[in-house]
Amino acid sequence: MHRRHFLLSQGLALAAATTAAQPVPPPPRLTRVVIGAEDDWYPYSGEREGRAQGMTVDLVTAAFAAMGVAVKLELLPYARCMAQTRGGALAACFNTTRTALIEHDYLWPARPMFNERFLIYARADDPQAGPPLRVRDLEGQQVAVTRGYEYGSEFDANPRIRRVVTGHDENNFQLLLRGRARYTLAPEANTRLLLQRRPEMVGQFKVVGALSFFGIYTTFSRLHPDAPAALAAFDEGMKLISANGVAKAIQERWRGPGPGR
Repeated sequence: MHRRHFLLSQGLALAAATTAAQPVPPPPRLTRVVIGAEDDWYPYSGEREGRAQGMTVDLVTAAFAAMGVAVKLELLPYARCMAQTRGGALAACFNTTRTALIEHDYLWPARPMFNERFLIYARADDPQAGPPLRVRDLEGQQVAVTRGYEYGSEFDANPRIRRVVTGHDENNFQLLLRGRARYTLAPEANTRLLLQRRPEMVGQFKVVGALSFFGIYTTFSRLHPDAPAALAAFDEGMKLISANGVAKAIQERWRGPGPGR
């Protein structure tokens, strides 16, 4: 009887050891991912000729391509893109500023794709003079902003700024012309393209300050099943294209060489 129990216990131990020694199969390799692309922030990401085009579009697709992952981009308004990513309908969305208000709603890459800052614009005839304005100088002022955009933690968390919210950057500049807001915020590249489309607005605005530089991210869903694998692939892909010069070439093609890029 003792021998029987001994052999049985040895057999169970051997079976357990054999089971434990079996390698855990790796998760299925990600080969394709669907990402939301902002449709109205060109030259970073916007709808042109029926498809997504822009600097961020090229950076994201190049990073995934470096890892052998095909990307399908769904063009949609930024606020809806972020909402669908937060809810798990999309694996990711761009272009996002990382702020305390949304920090815990998404998964974040190890580093931003690039750094950007918003310039502060006023009408050309605005009497503002002196040192360049900063965020605290906007307190009590009417500032036109675009719905759903993040402008950095310092600006977004300041309740003393009187925001006038619109759907597009162009509407914000129109509010300045009509006297319904004193300032608006926009990256220089966006403003340059706006003035190319609307030459009658040239000379009607001036830069009176700037926000601090902050990172622009592709954000990933906490709920979508492909998001963790997509984030890992994206991080590795961004490392590769940053090291081999592809990311720099993409940025210079869209913005030109310069400091702080």
